[in-house]
Amino acid sequence: MKNNKLHFKAFTLVEVLVSITIFSIMVISIIWIYIVSTDITMKSDINRMMQENIKNVTNTIAEDVRKNGIKWVAPTGDPSCIYSLFPENYKTGTKLCTKSLNEYYLAFENTTNPWNYIRATDIANQCSWIDKHCVIYSLGKWPLTNSFVSVKELNFYYSKDYIPKVTMNIVIQPAMKKWVKSNLIEESELIFQTTVSERPF
Repeated sequence: MKNNKLHFKAFTLVEVLVSITIFSIMVISIIWIYIVSTDITMKSDINRMMQENIKNVTNTIAEDVRKNGIKWVAPTGDPSCIYSLFPENYKTGTKLCTKSLNEYYLAFENTTNPWNYIRATDIANQCSWIDKHCVIYSLGKWPLTNSFVSVKELNFYYSKDYIPKVTMNIVIQPAMKKWVKSNLIEESELIFQTTVSERPF
């Protein structure tokens, strides 16, 4: 009589460890690809949103400059745009004043009065840090930039060679939100520059 014994094929410990290692590498690779693709998608959405917002801002300022003209560009320490009878041909400043009595400058929200914005005079401490939120402010239209965009720098370069014109240099990045990683904020910094001239007639 034959001895019928059941024989089971089993995995050795080495085979199990190799299988677990390969499976872990696959899972980690899939998760890494998902995170990278999510970051790339979010970064492109953030850049598109910032470009749309800054385009609307510059269009608003450009329309005012073309329609009404440039009155003066004031430096950071100058609270007002006092127009000189003999203005300089070149002027650099952080505030643009148009002849429509409108002013454009960098500002931050007043914590005691949320509807009141204060002009940024110490940009290094008030706007440059990642957790600070500054806006391009217009006296006639309140903040021109939205809550998703934080303006880090704003400079105006006035020139009066032939036709008065102003060059705007703007540095923006996404505002700090719960759904935006800090590394994406730093990587998504955008430098925007455009020149607007008055209408010659």
